[in-house]
Amino acid sequence: SQNPGSLYNPLYLYGDSGLGKTHLLHAIGNAIKEKFPNKRVLYVHAQEFLDEYVKYVKGDKEGVSIVDWFKNSVDVLLVDDVQFLANKKATEETFFSIYNSFYAANKQIALTSDQPPSKLRDLDERLKTRFTQGLPLSINTPEKTTCEQILKMKINHSDGLTVEDFDPEVISFLADRFGRNVRELEGALARLLFYVINIK
Repeated sequence: SQNPGSLYNPLYLYGDSGLGKTHLLHAIGNAIKEKFPNKRVLYVHAQEFLDEYVKYVKGDKEGVSIVDWFKNSVDVLLVDDVQFLANKKATEETFFSIYNSFYAANKQIALTSDQPPSKLRDLDERLKTRFTQGLPLSINTPEKTTCEQILKMKINHSDGLTVEDFDPEVISFLADRFGRNVRELEGALARLLFYVINIK
């Protein structure tokens, strides 16, 4: 088949900040482009979508409507932090139209947010319903062993250092202390590597 498919449309990833939702969204886009090179994949943060919508409303962009542009120019739509659309009625209405056009055309949509669709406050109920009809997946806090593996992988890919340069208790401490947020975990390791490299 030459369609990425919409069996689970939309794919909806949700979880706390720093757990890798954006990385997963980009990975989905890259995988689709690799398998279907002719597919037009667009990644957009919800705030960027809002900015584009404002430009169309203000008349900064001439010609085709924003709904028609998405319909005719994009095959796979990846929207990050969709919760930013909440409480913006006109923008929600436009996104609802875009979503429906994609769904009707069997085009894939993947979304992320910090909460499951049912718990998104102030979001249009029709959008909540659409989001829940696909495949909602929770991105959970990684287990300690997973955090340790992330740290070891990052260390082994660092410049001139290996896991053997670190006491296992240090890796265990970092995994315990910063493991609830992968972004913070990587930041803590980056600071440690900076000190270690400069001391050496």
